[in-house]
Amino acid sequence: MKRCVVLLFFACIVNLYAQNYQQIDGVIAVVGSSMIKYSDLETTYLQSRSSAESTSLTKCSIFENMLLNKLMLHQAAVDSMEVTEEEIDNELSQRINYMVQVYGSQQRLEKQMNKTMPQIREYFHDVIKENLLISQAQNKIVGDISITPKEVSDYFQNIPKDSLPQIEEQYTLSQVVILPTMSKEDKEQVKQKLNEIRDRILKGAKFTTLASLYSDDESSAKKGGELGFFTRGMMVSEFESMAFSMQPGEISPVFETKYGYHIIQMIERQGDRVNCRHILLMPKVSATQLYEAKVRLDSIKTLIDSKEISFEDAIIKYSEDDSKINGGLIINRNNASAVFSLDALNATIGNVDNVDFASMKQDDYTYPIEFRGELSNAYRLIKIKKKVEAHQVNLADDFDRIQSLALNQKRNDIIHAWAEKTIKRTYIRIDDKYKDCKFTLDWNK
Repeated sequence: MKRCVVLLFFACIVNLYAQNYQQIDGVIAVVGSSMIKYSDLETTYLQSRSSAESTSLTKCSIFENMLLNKLMLHQAAVDSMEVTEEEIDNELSQRINYMVQVYGSQQRLEKQMNKTMPQIREYFHDVIKENLLISQAQNKIVGDISITPKEVSDYFQNIPKDSLPQIEEQYTLSQVVILPTMSKEDKEQVKQKLNEIRDRILKGAKFTTLASLYSDDESSAKKGGELGFFTRGMMVSEFESMAFSMQPGEISPVFETKYGYHIIQMIERQGDRVNCRHILLMPKVSATQLYEAKVRLDSIKTLIDSKEISFEDAIIKYSEDDSKINGGLIINRNNASAVFSLDALNATIGNVDNVDFASMKQDDYTYPIEFRGELSNAYRLIKIKKKVEAHQVNLADDFDRIQSLALNQKRNDIIHAWAEKTIKRTYIRIDDKYKDCKFTLDWNK
């Protein structure tokens, strides 16, 4: 059976690898008017080697995926397909939100990439645009392809029985989160300190110097507090409201967001974009406040233990985490899924390595566990919402998984047939060093 893997949506982590990879210029392929550089292939290959699901991909197979994407991008141009800035911004926000989940917070992502959030958005803009065009072209090729239960069964029956994978134990988890409470005195002290910094700036001290010395936003502090250009929808609402109300050179009063307290220095406005500096001071959580959060969560656990309230109702009534809007579901940062393997539990959920999830049953829940939240340490109860025992893939237990694989194969076969015809009428040039690759398509035609 012909196999044609399509890599459509950019892998965010590929570009993070690119930050530390020595880019090497040199065009290794041209498809229509699009080029593939050696550095693009090397960066994508390095990223694939770090993914457990992609270690079987060879450099040649990755190269063919890139050729196929460029062929669809060429088709998008032939068909005069377009994407709007709004579509790009929406997709960009989703992808960045995923990366923030992977790294745990916006600050960690900015630190990893050594860029502010607006700079990250600008960095990925053209990549997103290209992938949206490729997606449009693919959708036109495969249309609304569906698959019947019989096709799923036939696909499964054609898989050699000794090739059926073993599915490891999997967990779906929910949580009740209690955050430490900041006292009014703590907040007032931070506001007072930031007002003192603001007064120094108004009296002639350099904003950039004080941002570097005092700001809790480590990423922008390295740049004197500068954030780079951003538009509405890219920052939290309180920050945007202040920034877009200011004139160049103006210093804002102290104001609060969920991250802490800020002052802004407006640098420049360009249409609907602004560039500014900021200083962020975050109230620090004391050991006493953290202990009080644990005591509160202990009390909630007692209510759940005594059946006075269900775990699910406790999430709605007490949880102080954004996950409460989806029933307290914990998302796996590595794949944006709500399903965890046992290894992934220990690798991605902080401070649970001593919890014996394997011996717990479905609907069991933990004792209060301390973890590192986005703004400070906090406590949570974790419940095993669903537990699936280890087993070999079968139609009864894994129909959705097999259905997805069968549908992807059907789509790939259709794309493969389309590509065979389109290659013949498209200008394609491949560097001689890659002509010995065992491609599934005859790109040398």
